[in-house]
Amino acid sequence: MENSQQFDFSDDKARRYATELGIIFFLTVLVYFISARYDIFEHIYRFSRTHEAYELDEVLSIFIFLVFSMSFFAICRWMEVNRTLGELIKKHGELEKAFAEIKQLRGIIPICSSCKKIRDDEGYWHMVEEYIQNHSDAQFSHGICPECFEKVYPELMKMKAE
Repeated sequence: MENSQQFDFSDDKARRYATELGIIFFLTVLVYFISARYDIFEHIYRFSRTHEAYELDEVLSIFIFLVFSMSFFAICRWMEVNRTLGELIKKHGELEKAFAEIKQLRGIIPICSSCKKIRDDEGYWHMVEEYIQNHSDAQFSHGICPECFEKVYPELMKMKAE
């Protein structure tokens, strides 16, 4: 992985804060409509007055606050986990693609000391070029070195010298 790669989280943070503010607004509106529709706070008030000795009004208000707070933070963490999971799935796909593209020659390769053919796992002998092309991403371009040129084409060397 390149060290020069830099990550800019400013857009991600802004998006997350906007989402959290949206959730807070949604929960506020939800509480308002539920309390207006069912008059929940009036029921809580009556219940706490009938059980005044237990100071339930304080306990209930703290409980309601904690429930909404925990719900909000649970939703935020859930969104963060989903975002991170999406990134991990994307990276996993990239790594699988890169791994599929990698072809390497490994281990001991049996080669004939005379003709330089290579024996495969099934026992068949192949030219070096064929074997390497089948087991790697290498491509061959053929040429001839000066020493072999003299051995294979001595008559051309004589003509060149004249």
